[in-house]
Amino acid sequence: MISFTLDLKLIKSLLFFFLLGCFIRIIPDLIAFPYPIGYDIINYYIPLADKLNTIFPNDSFQFYPFLLYTFKSFIPLNPQGLVLSLSSLTYGLFSISIYLLLKGLNLKLALFMTIYILFQISVLRTTWDLQKDILALSFTLLILYFILEDRKSYFSKRRRIIHFSIIISLIILTLLTDNMVAFLLITSLSIYFLRKKNIKYIISLTIILISIITFVLLVDNTKNNPLINSINHILTGNIKENENYSPVNLGILFVMMNILSFPLFIYGLKYLHEPLLYIPLIIALLGSFTWIILPYSAILLPDRWIIISGIFMSIFSSHGLVRVFSNYKDKPNYKTLSPIISFYIVIGLFYMILPYDYAFPIYGIFAEYTHFFVPSTMQFNSIDIVDNRDLLIVIDWLNNHTNPESIIYGDSYLSGWMKMLLKDNRIFQYNYTKLSNGIQITLANKNDSIQEPKKLLFSQGNFRIIDK
Repeated sequence: MISFTLDLKLIKSLLFFFLLGCFIRIIPDLIAFPYPIGYDIINYYIPLADKLNTIFPNDSFQFYPFLLYTFKSFIPLNPQGLVLSLSSLTYGLFSISIYLLLKGLNLKLALFMTIYILFQISVLRTTWDLQKDILALSFTLLILYFILEDRKSYFSKRRRIIHFSIIISLIILTLLTDNMVAFLLITSLSIYFLRKKNIKYIISLTIILISIITFVLLVDNTKNNPLINSINHILTGNIKENENYSPVNLGILFVMMNILSFPLFIYGLKYLHEPLLYIPLIIALLGSFTWIILPYSAILLPDRWIIISGIFMSIFSSHGLVRVFSNYKDKPNYKTLSPIISFYIVIGLFYMILPYDYAFPIYGIFAEYTHFFVPSTMQFNSIDIVDNRDLLIVIDWLNNHTNPESIIYGDSYLSGWMKMLLKDNRIFQYNYTKLSNGIQITLANKNDSIQEPKKLLFSQGNFRIIDK
């Protein structure tokens, strides 16, 4: 009876945090409605969902397209509605994984800590458009939780077998979801299990890795695998410079992501002693500063490591927050803790709902250096939300006033919009020329020579055609 009561209480808590995560993620979408938020949302996920309307996912080594296709089969939504719904659900799953991890660590006030983490900028920025990342991170945190539970001596052999099966399944799903998070997970677990000399997990990880690598080499198209491509570029020395990835920009990005929580992070490190968290934190921090070795290079993705390290730092800072406002009997001072938590919630809400040009100062003042990696607010997709209507007017004009065989040139941030909305045989290509907030139209004859080049500019509801 006691066990059933505890399980029922846990189920209620999980349902609460799932709904809370779903609700938090949908807030910025409601503010931006009817337009989506997130750069990759408009340039990758929505076009992917649209393609899956008629085509079964042919990427044999990715879990997310199959997930999208499955949801599409059961939920009658358009591509945008499908992706937005899935974004909300994945954040609900992430919320559950955070709560379970904190419970697995036997930390008091897991409720306060989870809410604090869900409103951190590193987490909000990830759910803004990195849906595969947030899903893979959810799997990763659940794996850590089940490993923590597996260490408890009072569990029966049957329950240990169930935990082990779940852990292996989640590892495989993580490997199939996101390369970067999978690398973090496998590296962290390998170090942890070698340190603990846990033969069972070491053998299982080895078998999984050999099987996955064999599958990739034999079945998957390795030429399009970003991880393999990055390794090849490093080995061959073919590393392109990217001015956006300057030491100044990345250094300021790290400061911006952690400036409000860093003192709490340091305090949390003092009390939260868990190798399962320390190891991925250290790896992510090392990745965050790879720009010292390879400055002006995006090949090691230091910006994404900074974001991921911020997520793990927020776990430590949440514990630091609770410990700071607890007395010597480890009882929290709710009168002080509640307003502090509310402060971080308000900051997170500002980041979610404020217009892009009116960001909260602590983030807006860094925008000149960080906007390449992190939006000043979530009210942005590939362009400012307030400009979305203008762009739709432009695309409608293109569909009604240009040759059906036109070639439309523009910056890459417009590719998702064009894939979705251009009609007939019009083609959109980018990296043809550098344009400032504009689109270039060229009409090709049968010999593919360019005729009548024009530039189409749009801004604040107005656009015009300019002869080049």
